[in-house]
Amino acid sequence: MHYLVKGESIEEVLAGKTPDEMSTYVAQIIKPSLEALWKLAEEKKIVGVVAGAREHAFVLDAESNADVGRLLRGLPFWGATRWTVSPLQSFQSALEQNRETMESTRPMVVER
Repeated sequence: MHYLVKGESIEEVLAGKTPDEMSTYVAQIIKPSLEALWKLAEEKKIVGVVAGAREHAFVLDAESNADVGRLLRGLPFWGATRWTVSPLQSFQSALEQNRETMESTRPMVVER
């Protein structure tokens, strides 16, 4: 199953940090999180990232909603990120649903 995953950094988490604290935060939280995402990309489980922004967006291939939750909670920056997860539907499935809708509404059309 595929999911569109978006994450936005919570700015308040970084507010007021000294340069030393920021350096430690990047080394202990940001870097390991990005490395974990990179590994997932190498395993072909995710695709994409937002270029040049403090936000994340990628398509994730996961077995279940629970697996998505476990994966995101396993990232060191999970608690410093607002996550939005949307399950994706295949184009084939959307086309089939569209066809079914057209067929079910056809009898409702009054011929003149």
